[in-house]
Amino acid sequence: MSYKFLHDIPIYMQIIDIFRGKILRGELMRGDQMPSVRDVAMEYGVNPNTVQRAFSEMDRLELTRSERTTGRFVIASDQLIRECRKEESKNTIKEFIAKMKALGVKREEIIEIIEMIEKGWIDE
Repeated sequence: MSYKFLHDIPIYMQIIDIFRGKILRGELMRGDQMPSVRDVAMEYGVNPNTVQRAFSEMDRLELTRSERTTGRFVIASDQLIRECRKEESKNTIKEFIAKMKALGVKREEIIEIIEMIEKGWIDE
């Protein structure tokens, strides 16, 4: 099965985002073994070198660590996960605000809609 990658972002960066998201959501926890480069390449329909580049970058970012004989493991600290979640949240909110501004929705309207959804008055 192949994955639908965006054309304007390098594939290795998108693979980092996929696995970073799994770590931030708790799907992959500290101590969990990462899938092999070969398995990920086959699953997403990409070159193994692309996956290796993504995984090496994740090692550099201290999300994972490669153990020579046993594979690659998640090592992200709780503090790093909190920082990554905060950064991801800020980026998501910035994108949301930009989209709302482009639609002409005013700040007060955004807050009102969020509050109504939060209270269950509007279906999500």
